[in-house]
Amino acid sequence: MEYVKRVLTSVFIGIFLYVQFGAIIVSGADSNQPKEAFSAEENIGIIPLMWTIAIVGGSIAITLSYVSWRKYKGEQKKKAEKDKLID
Repeated sequence: MEYVKRVLTSVFIGIFLYVQFGAIIVSGADSNQPKEAFSAEENIGIIPLMWTIAIVGGSIAITLSYVSWRKYKGEQKKKAEKDKLID
C-alpha cells in the first residue's frame, strides 16, 4: 500500500509540474498569436525538460520499488527464522 501511495504522489507531482511549465510557456507567448499556433522553435526547449523529468522520475520509481521489494523479502525471511526458533 505504501508503494501505491508513493507512485500516485509521484504522478501527481509530475502532472503538477507539467501544468506549471505549460502555463509558463502560454503566458510567455505573443498575445496576437492563438495558443495553438506555437512554432517548433518555441517549444523545442520543453522536450529535453520532459525527457529529464521522465528519466529522473523513472529512476526514482525503480529505486523505490527495488528497495521496498528487498525490505519486504527481508522481513519475510526474518519472520520465517523467528517462526523456526519458536517450534
